[in-house]
Amino acid sequence: MFNTKKITAVLLSALFLTVLNSCDKAEDISSKNVVSQTVEFNENGITDIINPDENSEEYELGSYRISQNGIKLYYDESEIPTELMLTLEKYFTSFQNNDFELYKSCLASDYIERYNKYLIENYSSNDKEYSLKDSFELQCKNVRNLMIQQITGEFDISDDTEHSGNFKITRLKAEPAELDEDETTEELTKKFFSFLDDVLDMDYYSYISEQADSLKYFTFFVIAEGEDGEEHRIISAMDIVFAEKNGKYYTFG
Repeated sequence: MFNTKKITAVLLSALFLTVLNSCDKAEDISSKNVVSQTVEFNENGITDIINPDENSEEYELGSYRISQNGIKLYYDESEIPTELMLTLEKYFTSFQNNDFELYKSCLASDYIERYNKYLIENYSSNDKEYSLKDSFELQCKNVRNLMIQQITGEFDISDDTEHSGNFKITRLKAEPAELDEDETTEELTKKFFSFLDDVLDMDYYSYISEQADSLKYFTFFVIAEGEDGEEHRIISAMDIVFAEKNGKYYTFG
């Protein structure tokens, strides 16, 4: 067994391995959350499209919908299904609230079983079992660290004792991934699964492709309010994959 303390940094999911390298592609969509209005929710739990006033600070961000959690969702329903957008919201709300059960509800059940087994077998120590729950708690810490970095402007936060990194998501944006010349979404999706192909010692991409009704590969941004009362873009131009099964969406990481 490995020493857990020595490999903690390795236990980031495929999703968070590239967060800090994604800012170059980022569209500047951070802005003060200034809109306050009475809204009506549809049966799917979101509002109709809202177009900001031309004089609003958030006009350049474009139109959005608001979820029942008060989060502004920026997406084109013809490209990103509403149910997928709401699942992405649940996924990041789980990190915001340290809600492991909500996190698991966003993951493919097969992934939960296989990856949990992998973590236990490879990263437990003699005195402690390391499981998916431990990996989740590490991811919660990593996202909070991203918020601290945004507030302080410092990459090294090891000595920061003034900030908790607590945050409240205010905006989520999702859009089709930008493709390079001669690049395909299928190629990017296979690359996304390469991490799991290695750790699970199988062609996990092919397995999931056969089990799912479809795979959705897209890019997203996360804007959140920090303990300083300001909005910060904590994740920029990050790619993710969701599998669709019977109209529901599940991810891997």
